[in-house]
Amino acid sequence: MHALIREKRLTMRALGHWRDAQGERLFPRLADIDPVRLGDDWHNCLLLRLATPVERSRFLHVGRQLCVAAGAPLEGRCLEECPPQTVLAQAASYVAAVIDRRVPVSIGGTTLHEGVQVLYRSILTPLSEDGTTIDAIFGAANYRVAPASDEGVPP
Repeated sequence: MHALIREKRLTMRALGHWRDAQGERLFPRLADIDPVRLGDDWHNCLLLRLATPVERSRFLHVGRQLCVAAGAPLEGRCLEECPPQTVLAQAASYVAAVIDRRVPVSIGGTTLHEGVQVLYRSILTPLSEDGTTIDAIFGAANYRVAPASDEGVPP
């Protein structure tokens, strides 16, 4: 009997969800992103409705693992209001690259998150209601505290 192996990396699971939602289309629609199918991963996800300029884009969803401990909810707020020095800010920092390249983009490395050095991975994927114009972004990010001696790969 062959056991199914669940992908260990959040970014690859999010990309798999995006690809499943994509089907034969160039881009999935916002409504194709299914929190139920994402399960616990939804807590590490974000959705953005794009605007011009990109800094005026608004958060539609920010998972609880990406929320800032002492901050107000970000849903409905602009990208430019994203708290600096957070994994969310780092992950959202390359929205323009996703729009320009018109493909999913994943980055990782070290960053500060609420004053603590962390290792992180993130992915942003384009969404489109009309199949051509990118009008939203689906993303996911996770992180772990970076031990002082850790120079390894992000989570």
